[in-house]
Amino acid sequence: MAFDFEAAARLKAWASLEDLIKESESCEDENVYNIMADITLVSEAPTETVMIATLQQIVNRVWSRDSNNVERLARWIRCLLSLALTSNVEMAEHLIDQVISIARTAQEKITRYPMVELEWVATTAFNRAVDFYCTSQDAICRRWAEKAMSLADLNDDNGRLHRLLQEKYLGLTWDR
Repeated sequence: MAFDFEAAARLKAWASLEDLIKESESCEDENVYNIMADITLVSEAPTETVMIATLQQIVNRVWSRDSNNVERLARWIRCLLSLALTSNVEMAEHLIDQVISIARTAQEKITRYPMVELEWVATTAFNRAVDFYCTSQDAICRRWAEKAMSLADLNDDNGRLHRLLQEKYLGLTWDR
């Protein structure tokens, strides 16, 4: 399966990647998704139309299998979010919602969402909220800042990050 995926990526047969991911569902070895994600990240796939969509499918497949490898998911989501922030803000916001959901679910499992990844997503989301604030997009700013603080709440740091983000958020003036 991994060889077929790599061949399709090398041949730039982007349309077949989705089918290969679907076919891999019957594969017992979850490492096939590691390989597919790595191949996608080093491929010459168009970012928005192929790379982001392919990585999102891989994340969704692994999560739907009730995977306990939250660390791997977090790593892929960071890559995916980094790509989406520059090209597809709606997808980036969806990913942040997905991180909130995964992190909440992972709190009930043995392996929690990695603290460093939660901090990164929370601060990245808050920084993007500030970007929206600077361009007078207040509604979007508030939404992203609230998501950032929700992520910070899920972090196991005794509320340190949440307090910091909340302090910065309260420092914003809305009547300009």
